Amino acid sequence: MLLFLKDVGIEDNQLGAFLTKNHAIFSEDLENLKIRVAYLHSKNFSKADVAQMVRKAPFLLNFSVERLDNRLGFFQKELELSVKKTRDLIVRLPRLLTGSLEPVKENMKVFNARLFKVKERHLFLTYLGRAQYDPVKPNYISLDKLVSIPDEIFCEEIAKASVQDFEKFLKTL
Repeated sequence: MLLFLKDVGIEDNQLGAFLTKNHAIFSEDLENLKIRVAYLHSKNFSKADVAQMVRKAPFLLNFSVERLDNRLGFFQKELELSVKKTRDLIVRLPRLLTGSLEPVKENMKVFNARLFKVKERHLFLTYLGRAQYDPVKPNYISLDKLVSIPDEIFCEEIAKASVQDFEKFLKTL
């Protein structure tokens, strides 16, 4: 097992920390571990990528090929990423594969809701002729202000309209 971990890319001075975090690796079948590494290579993760991923997410190799494939597919589909961008994301943040998907799904809901709100506000400003996002021009509206302030302040300070006008506009969408 130790030789396998070294072959995967865990250095001698990292073995202790790795095994402290994931002593359950000893209950895994060595052939299954090799199959999981081969699967990652088949998805064009380099040897260096796999080593980095295993160091950052010690439980990665405890996941079955099917579960790894499902997780990779989830991130590629839900985030609408190319295969390469999915691979780059997972190399940087391999714990996405081993952690719970619930926080990710929740964050995606919040992101989609915020994106929807930005779109509504942008359309309202466009309707009013006030959608001006160039910082060198007068009446500049920062993205930060567009997304972070409550509707009342957005209407009063940015759109220069009433909340009722904004709500009426939203009903036309």
